[in-house]
Amino acid sequence: MGKQIFGYDYSNNEKVKLFFYLMVGGTAALIEWSLVYIFTEKCGINYLISTALAYFCSTVCHYFATNALVFESGKRYAKGKEFPLVLFVSTIGLLSHVLLMRIFVGGFGIELIPGKILATVLVTVWNYLARKKWIY
Repeated sequence: MGKQIFGYDYSNNEKVKLFFYLMVGGTAALIEWSLVYIFTEKCGINYLISTALAYFCSTVCHYFATNALVFESGKRYAKGKEFPLVLFVSTIGLLSHVLLMRIFVGGFGIELIPGKILATVLVTVWNYLARKKWIY
């Protein structure tokens, strides 16, 4: 069936799919940044643990939204294999994210949210390329 919006099939239009990926990713990032702030500043949880919790929550939201708008779920792998691969890629992204937060916030003294935004930009590149090349 392919990906469609308002009757327009964009299944083979990489620019439209990248736009939707960035839109979904931007929304997931806002959710993640908000959760990091809430967990760290309001709940008093360590910023590295907050990063991991928020990353997990946004990854789940991101998975369902990108399957709906960007990637064709089940095309390359059965859905039972696909989700563990997404979790694997996301785990590498999470470890990278935590490491970058430790470097930016803990090492360089960058404020929490600017450090989080910088880490998100770098990890987003990994997530997109890994999902596009190896999963979907």
